[in-house]
Amino acid sequence: MFNWPWKTHVEPSLAALPWQQGLAQPIFTLLTDDERRALVLLAQRFLSQKKLVPLDGVQLDELHKLRIALLFCLPVVKLGFDWLDGFHDVLIYPGPFLTEDNWQDEAGLVHNAPAVQAGQSWTQGPVVLNMSDIQDSFDLSGYNLVIHEVAHKLDARGSGYTSGIPMMPLREVALWERDLRAAMDEITSEVELVGEQASSIDPYAASDPAECFAVLSEYFFSAPDLLVERFPVMYQHLQRFYQQDPLTRMMAISSESA
Repeated sequence: MFNWPWKTHVEPSLAALPWQQGLAQPIFTLLTDDERRALVLLAQRFLSQKKLVPLDGVQLDELHKLRIALLFCLPVVKLGFDWLDGFHDVLIYPGPFLTEDNWQDEAGLVHNAPAVQAGQSWTQGPVVLNMSDIQDSFDLSGYNLVIHEVAHKLDARGSGYTSGIPMMPLREVALWERDLRAAMDEITSEVELVGEQASSIDPYAASDPAECFAVLSEYFFSAPDLLVERFPVMYQHLQRFYQQDPLTRMMAISSESA
């Protein structure tokens, strides 16, 4: 059992939520006790300042809400809550949803067609998720829709657009960009060799630098052992950016249970 000495300093209705039950998910087991306490504080602030908007019949109970808040705050547990300042609303559909996809071909013609999306992060608006994929975002499989969309928000913070290069010291940008592109090339080569289904990293990461940053962020928090095996340099970049080290946490837990 955790002791929450700061409960008297937060809104009573938020402090009364079942936080220990919310933390009882594989992705949160990699955190130390102090990190979990810090995460809960951020999640309480998230629920007091952000709005979860269920759509098309989605039902959100207290446990759903706090677990979603915990996931949103996990990437910024060291960066600070202000890094989540790029949105207010979180729209939640029951499952993947249809959007209008626009793209320009090599001849300059603009095309429009419906596309199925698991989630979206509008650069000047809300985060859009679906409940089905949220429920699959608490394990250590490498997939995490919420962290993916949060990464897009962090990417766009300051510049207003996603480039795969979040805010960092200027001296680090060139090396980050070089190593991110190298990871994309390796993923592309692997897909060409073994096919998308057998790829060790989600092939979507090779589609665009912004998507690569978001996908690798998913692995950083939910499958750090796989990420460091495939792309150790990118793991180090992400470790410096997020100021977290999920692999060390995982190894410590493994040694304790051995």
